[in-house]
Amino acid sequence: MEFEYDRLVEAPAEAVWAALTETTTMESHLPGTTRVTSAGPEKLRVSMKISMGFLRPTVNVDVRLSDVNPKDSFKFEFDGKAMGAGIEGAATVSLNSGENPHGNPEGNSTRSTRVKMTGTVHTSGLLKKVSDSKIQAAVTGFLDEYFASVERASYPA
Repeated sequence: MEFEYDRLVEAPAEAVWAALTETTTMESHLPGTTRVTSAGPEKLRVSMKISMGFLRPTVNVDVRLSDVNPKDSFKFEFDGKAMGAGIEGAATVSLNSGENPHGNPEGNSTRSTRVKMTGTVHTSGLLKKVSDSKIQAAVTGFLDEYFASVERASYPA
């Protein structure tokens, strides 16, 4: 399944970059008992629960970062298990300070960061029975909650 995600995050690029690449910052924005550990240079191991329709499996994945251009872009690949089934994929992530999809300035460019992701997710086993729309909704919902947490941490009320 292919996916796209585009969001203007009300947080400076430095905060968004840290939330996407630094294990301790990343873990602080993830829900519940999520664990993120370093598994080597530009490698992470993530264990978390994620909602997919009526299912709430624990997902254990290894993530590998590549083509890292600090505070601008990177690629990542992941593979792992959930409910005894396989999950794998890849994505490209890019950050732009305060720009909308048409390249026009939005808001205060030092206070906001446009995050764009495009990628693929493939499942096997029991997860193969979950519809693409439910997986897309799970990915989008997860990312929306994650970046809302980044926003709250950047500009507390």
